[in-house]
Amino acid sequence: MPEPSAVRSLSGLRVLVTRPAHQSQTLCRLIEEAGGRVLRLPLLAIEPRAAPELAAAVREARADEVWIFTSANAVRAAAPSMGDRWPAQVYAAGQATAAALRDCGCRHAVAPEDSRGAESLLALPALRDLAGRRVRLFTGENALPRLADGLRAAGARVEAFAVYRRVPVAHGPDAVRAALEQAEVAIVSSGEALEHLVRLTPADARARLFALQLALPSARVVEKARELGFAKIPWLPSRVADAAYVELLSKSLPP
Repeated sequence: MPEPSAVRSLSGLRVLVTRPAHQSQTLCRLIEEAGGRVLRLPLLAIEPRAAPELAAAVREARADEVWIFTSANAVRAAAPSMGDRWPAQVYAAGQATAAALRDCGCRHAVAPEDSRGAESLLALPALRDLAGRRVRLFTGENALPRLADGLRAAGARVEAFAVYRRVPVAHGPDAVRAALEQAEVAIVSSGEALEHLVRLTPADARARLFALQLALPSARVVEKARELGFAKIPWLPSRVADAAYVELLSKSLPP
């Protein structure tokens, strides 16, 4: 986390935070502590798989040599079935996912320093040559196939298991319109969430939505914003972390 002096005051900046409600508390607090004003509009909720299905998948995964978790959500969903037995090689998609693994007792998880998702994981030296090795992906539903395809290209025998799904959260048109009328910046955590925001926005607020400044987690989501028709170049944090988003907002404000 940056030192307080490294973050300029957000001076009442109105920030729309769209993360799942249970994951937004720290980010909202940091924005408010920096002087910003938070507008909450969670777009997705996280729903874990049924406990018996998770337990069965973990038992099956014990035979796999390498485990990869694609998000902190995957860690939290699978954690109740994990116990304290971890394979020698555990990988995380990013630093937040690695932190969630440490919280669950896995101290040796390896994560790339940057946050380019599948590309960063596949660049790790240990995952470049997996000839004949069994790899288990713990992920969400509708995950992009790029990671699994890359692992198979490295010779791995890959099994993916969706331990959670994202459920769109409904909001009435008046609530969406009011949030967009007030927001100066919107933090959106995925392309799926961005698409849902577009669907929720009433026709008379679409122009406001597509003119909104976005702060997004990755180049892939930036591309999705471009495809959807957003006008401004989105802001990207240096890493996907709460403090990094606050630092991004601070640095992006005019002097």
